[in-house]
Amino acid sequence: MASLIEIAETQERRVLRAFRDVIQSIKDQASINEVTRLLVVGDVDGVIELLQLDEATFEPFEDAIRQAYRTGGLTGADQIGQIPISAGTVQARFSLALPTSSEWLANLSSRLITEVADKQVRMVRERLTESLAQGVNPRQSALDLIGRVNRVTGNREGGFIGMTSRQAQWVANARAELESLDSDYFTRKLRDKRFDASVRKAIKNEQPLGRDQINRMIVAMQNRTVAFRGQNISKTETLNALRAGQYEAIRQAAQKGGLNLSEVTKGWDATGDARTRADHLLMEQTYLKDPIPFNQVFIAPDGSALRFPGDSSLGASASQVVNCRCRGVYRIDFIARQIRVEGFS
Repeated sequence: MASLIEIAETQERRVLRAFRDVIQSIKDQASINEVTRLLVVGDVDGVIELLQLDEATFEPFEDAIRQAYRTGGLTGADQIGQIPISAGTVQARFSLALPTSSEWLANLSSRLITEVADKQVRMVRERLTESLAQGVNPRQSALDLIGRVNRVTGNREGGFIGMTSRQAQWVANARAELESLDSDYFTRKLRDKRFDASVRKAIKNEQPLGRDQINRMIVAMQNRTVAFRGQNISKTETLNALRAGQYEAIRQAAQKGGLNLSEVTKGWDATGDARTRADHLLMEQTYLKDPIPFNQVFIAPDGSALRFPGDSSLGASASQVVNCRCRGVYRIDFIARQIRVEGFS
């Protein structure tokens, strides 16, 4: 079996690819002329409908996360191996058909629409409403939204699609700074630094940047921002799905072996480097030496409840979940042997 790190990296690449493909498909199927026509008459709802920011559009991304959940379950079953039962031993298996698995997958669907699709709708509405209020040319607003075609590659690049509202505001602020030769532009961490020399020269000479120059800089920043968003959401969603699947596999194995789940314990293992949250170091101190029963929850210092590191199903705050690299450590005490299962991190 591949290592947990290798499995996580493979699944993360698959989820990230699905996210990129969905975002690109939204941009590619949208017509600049149609978006412009709708903006001329101020029809923001019409643009949102045209973009099809709905469940069907994001289904390939959801499917990739479902696959990560299944992979986590299969990996957990492989880690457990043979389960002692009254008639001998059986190989641990993982089933998507059991109610607990079905519930997780159903919750994924409803949550993902809120986390991704609904946030896209809100971002598009905010961007277009602000553009209309500022009197921005409708065609420029359309191009800023879904990107511009690269004359060399023929591919549509840039655009706000794929960002959160906050990230889109970063880019909008960067455009304003470039237009006004504001040196605050250099505080934008996701800017393309290859353009810095040109911007510094323009500021020094008090010579305004050309519209095409600014558009190239903004497209580059939009590309980097969407990539940043894709990497963050893919890493978080992939790890959470792998951990959830593994957690479910342990639950299924314990039940198959006739164990009371109170006899299965779990601990919290923090990464322990400079990037580790102080909260999670405290949780390691609490739960690694003194594991808790499988069905109990970990309680973070802010009161968040988590079944395993990265778990958001019980409403844990984003500060406890996003980019969490901690892992669960599980111990299953079958009659014939004791099994230690390391969680994904």
